[in-house]
Amino acid sequence: MRPFAASASIAILLAAATLAQGASSLILTDGQVIKGTEIKRQGDAYLITMTGGNTVAFPVSLVTEVKLVDDGPQPAPPGFDFSGPKTLAGPAELPSQDVKDQQRVLGPSAQWTKDIIDPTWMPTSAFDPEKDVLAGSRATWSKSAIDTTWTPTSGIDMSKDVFSRSHATWAKSPIDTTWKPTDGFGFKPMKSKRSDEPAPPEPTPWTCAESLFGEGKRSESMSVKPVSGGASASLGVTLYEAQGVIGGRVRKAVFTIADAECRLVGGDADALIGLNLPAEHAMAQDAASFNAAMVSKGGARVPAGVDKIDYALAFVALTDPAVSGITEATLKMIKKPEELRSIVTKASSTCELGRGKRRREERTATASFAAPKLQTGKEGDVVTFLTWSSAGGVISRNTVVLARGGVVSAKRDIVASHIGVHTE
Repeated sequence: MRPFAASASIAILLAAATLAQGASSLILTDGQVIKGTEIKRQGDAYLITMTGGNTVAFPVSLVTEVKLVDDGPQPAPPGFDFSGPKTLAGPAELPSQDVKDQQRVLGPSAQWTKDIIDPTWMPTSAFDPEKDVLAGSRATWSKSAIDTTWTPTSGIDMSKDVFSRSHATWAKSPIDTTWKPTDGFGFKPMKSKRSDEPAPPEPTPWTCAESLFGEGKRSESMSVKPVSGGASASLGVTLYEAQGVIGGRVRKAVFTIADAECRLVGGDADALIGLNLPAEHAMAQDAASFNAAMVSKGGARVPAGVDKIDYALAFVALTDPAVSGITEATLKMIKKPEELRSIVTKASSTCELGRGKRRREERTATASFAAPKLQTGKEGDVVTFLTWSSAGGVISRNTVVLARGGVVSAKRDIVASHIGVHTE
């Protein structure tokens, strides 16, 4: 084995010295690079074909790497350039000496102008197999001006009373024969209201709060204060906020005073009324009470200087028990896609929904975006917009109708839930 390797090394050195560029190469264990035009594996040896056509065998144990693509020619030594001829002085490109190139600047040669009349004539066939050429000469029957067909119809209509005019009916008497006895003595009713009786006292915010929280549930901890800004300013109505205890839990009431009556228009309406109402029914109850309170002012009207979309948002926030109630959830109108994406990207650490279902809700919320829109009709205005509530992370599509008669109504459709940072 050693004599073979020694003789192979001598052949390798001779072949490597004669090779300038090869397509393939072998790298031996001692670092030598053997280049050739083709490499084959045969048993325990590599067969490499040199440029001159000779084939040299190398044991597998002496080869560390096989390269099928050469690295390319070696770089030129410093001061030398093997890239090819270059122009060192004078113009970069010499002018062409070809006669055709020199005459090209003169333009195309002169040509005869085309005759205005085409003297050539090609006969065409008058017979078109796709058309009926005899259609205009054929005799056809013309449609009669009078329809001579007659179809008898039934004279009995089962849906009508054909004898209605011949029925005998009672006519109303021209004189009313009924008689109602009257009091001939002229006594006044015994329960008539005296003019000198004092009028009932006008309700105050405190008395309204006491009546809303019940006679048996008054406590010194009950607080009453006016609502300034927010919904009060946008809706154009004076609102009051009261907090008290019902059933051992603190509740909140938002009310107004109109026509000497206390009107509950927001807050924990279900607990204050004493009914276990769903959120949608509580909103409908608050909306009806708000419209009744605004009757004395000529109906619910958008105040001057207030945008109708802002008015609709304030109405939804007032009547939503989760927003105006004791929980005081955040209600935000979504005006741009960026605002919706900002809410979706913030996950809640206390969400009880699984990650997969939460991702599905986020995709639904993102796909349902629609900018706030105001549609003006003959009978009123319709405002549609999306809102996000921190109570349950609910994305809702709200439709608020501002009727010309001064009545406001709202409808809410839930699009997605468990979105953003929210409470369950």
